[in-house]
Amino acid sequence: MDIQRVMQIMDASSRTRRTIDRSLHEIDRRALNAMVLVKRHGNKLASYGVVAQAFREQAVRLKAAAAPLQQSVAPLVRVQLRVLQQARFREMFRRTAEMMQPDKPARIFLSRSEGNRQSSMAADEAEAVTILRHLVETVTRLQEGITEQEYVVTNGRIEAALSEQSGAPLMRVSHEMGLAVTKVRDAIWKYRAELEEVLHENNLDI
Repeated sequence: MDIQRVMQIMDASSRTRRTIDRSLHEIDRRALNAMVLVKRHGNKLASYGVVAQAFREQAVRLKAAAAPLQQSVAPLVRVQLRVLQQARFREMFRRTAEMMQPDKPARIFLSRSEGNRQSSMAADEAEAVTILRHLVETVTRLQEGITEQEYVVTNGRIEAALSEQSGAPLMRVSHEMGLAVTKVRDAIWKYRAELEEVLHENNLDI
């Protein structure tokens, strides 16, 4: 796995997390606005109040599910830096060994050391792949959460359409919450595509 690619994943993770945080904050604010409207109109909008509360609760769950995005990237960067360092040491030892006589003890030691470093690099690469797949699993859970949030948005629009006196304000709130959910969905799909591209480049299955 190329270190430049890993840095791109780190940037993408940070960007995605910021988008999710901003959008979920917007979702929470809109849901609160809806609940204020519901309180003003009492039992007439009780059904929409249930929807708005569900929207807030789902936003909290999504935020918690998004937390591992950044937490997983830092170990990935550290592992790849170790791989890069090991590769440089291997090359340096290889060149040094080539300048020595074949039967020299120092050359034998360097050859064994190169084998150990190769094993260490392979272990680090395997760890990097594990972290990357864990990221994909995290994104999958986020996508499942977004699907649930979109379902709540649909219910909100239905309830708003059935509300005679406050239908227009509630429809506007539902529309704005839907836009915020769409931002999160698009950011997550884009991030997943970048992760899958890295896996594909390294001939790895998800």
